[in-house]
Order: sequence, then C-alpha cells, then structure tokens
Amino acid sequence: MSSTTSKLIVAAAVLGAGLTVSGNVISSAQAKELKLAHFMPPVHHLHRNMFAPIAKDLAAATNGKLTIKIYSSGALGKGPVQQYKRVVQGVADIAFGVLVYTPKLFPKTMIASLPGVGKTGADVARAMWKVYDNHLADEYKKTHLLALFANWPSVIISRKKPIRTVADIKGMKLRVSSPADIKHVNAWGAVGIHMAVTKTYNAMQNGVIDAIQIAPVAMQRPWNLNEPGDYVTVGANGTASLFFVMMNNKSWDGLSKSDQQAISKLTGKAASIKASEGWGKGDLKALKAAEAGKKIKMVKLSAAAAAKFDAITDASVRKQLAAMDKTGIKATEIYNAMTK
Repeated sequence: MSSTTSKLIVAAAVLGAGLTVSGNVISSAQAKELKLAHFMPPVHHLHRNMFAPIAKDLAAATNGKLTIKIYSSGALGKGPVQQYKRVVQGVADIAFGVLVYTPKLFPKTMIASLPGVGKTGADVARAMWKVYDNHLADEYKKTHLLALFANWPSVIISRKKPIRTVADIKGMKLRVSSPADIKHVNAWGAVGIHMAVTKTYNAMQNGVIDAIQIAPVAMQRPWNLNEPGDYVTVGANGTASLFFVMMNNKSWDGLSKSDQQAISKLTGKAASIKASEGWGKGDLKALKAAEAGKKIKMVKLSAAAAAKFDAITDASVRKQLAAMDKTGIKATEIYNAMTK
C-alpha cells in the first residue's frame, strides 16, 4: 500500500463516524480496537478537534497496534444521559458525556459548575484538576478518567429587554441549563426555568421565556440564539457546563503498559485544558460579533452592577454549599480550594 493510500485511510477514519484510525497495515490479530462513543455529529468541534486527533495520534504512537473507532451521533445508543452507563457497562470502551445528566453521581465535581469558579472554560478545567487528587478522584472509581473539562461560563441572552441591573431582570422568565441553577437566578428576582437547549430558540421566539443563561457560543450555529435574542449581557459570574471522557476499567486494564502510556500522554489535565481552550474560541468569536452589533447588541455590566449580581449569586452559592456540607460532602472546602 502506498503512503498516499495510507494517509487517505487515516483521513477517512478521522472524519467519518465509525471508521477505524490506523496508520499501518497490520493483521486483525495484532491490532486492538477501542470503541469511542459520543452523541454529536462529526462536524462538532469536539469530534474534529479532540476525538479524531486523539484517535489519529494514538494510532501513530502505537504503529497502528491500538486504534480507536469513533461512533458519533449516538451510533452506540441514543440518549446522552446514558453515556456514563454505557462506558461503565462496556458498551463503549471510551465515552464522552455531560456531568449534569448524572449530577447525583458526581456531586463534588459539580461544584465546579457553580458561578465564581472561573471566567473561562479553561479556568474551570484548571480548577477541577487542581483539586482532583484530593477531592474528586473517588467519584471516578468505576471508570478510568481520560478528560474532565468545561465550557465557557454563561452569559444572559434576553429577548426584548436589555439587562443592565439586577432590577431589570426581576420577574423575567429565565432559562437555565441545570435545575440546580434555578435557585441562583431566583435570588436575582428572575423566574428560573430549566429547559433543554434544543427548545430554547422557539421558546424565546414565542415569548415562552424572556431570557436564557447559556455559554456565548450559543449565539452562533447550531443554536443561533442571536436571532430570537436582541441583547446579550456580560460581566456577571455565570455557571459552566462540565464534561467527561472516560474509559471502561476492564478495557483499560486489558491494555499493555506501553499502550496505557500512549493514551495517558494524549489525555489527562493538559488535554482537558486544551479542549476547553479550543471550545472557548467559538465563545470569543460570538462575543466579538455581539460587541460589533451583528444581529444582537452587547450589554456590558458596569463594575457596580456586576458586583451586585455577583454578591447575590455568591450568597446563594454559599447557602447551597452549606447545605451540602451537612450531608458530609466538604463542599465549602472544595469550592474554596477551586477558587483560591
């Protein structure tokens, strides 16, 4: 096989869901293939810039002896909520998932999603890894953790009314991404409503909700919330969504030490921060477009207004942490360690 043909095989595997990434021609008896499951389309940022490069680099590092077959768009099972279960049970060797879908399994990690942990997704990722060994590791005993990262903390996109002060948001129906966030926006005087992101465009367009708390990138494709929204308010501390990439324990233990080392070099803390930084480029692009007034107008909170929002939010967060402390989780200690 020519080198050109080999490269074409690698490219096809990287870009296509369900294709094996391999740089060399080896017998099936020599090769070991890992199944990686996620629920986004192959055009998604994480598929193109995280999963596919890891698959390509792993094949190169092991001379094609260890490969990854990527199953995108829920090919190994529909429903993002089941991703953790799929990797624990071995339906997939590796799986990507969103922690908020199974928050009761990761209560300590979910503390990183709270407002005030970081200003960017990379900040939040660093905060999680800073406390991982001392506080979070025991939540991942059923799997081998490969990556733990976050997206950009939320901004507020409003339908018709610009939000410049806490008083402006009172009484507004505000969509949040997690039920746990409702209490924080209620403290502002808003009416928190939990709703899937897939429903937000129509809900805002039809006036079912007045505003959305979400990462800035949602102003662009595929969500296009800069169309039903007239304003985006920035400057207040927001919540972040948290994500994992995990490997089945038996699949991990079945690898040779050299193969484990090859995977470890491509994953872990550095890869997690890189994933957050890469995703954040879309948020920066969306914010820049909003600042230029493209389809949506940006409202930058004054220092005094932002401080008022953050003071109310912090008081709400501290109440939540204190309640968790009473259950035996050292929530306040973990949050303080993340934010110091």
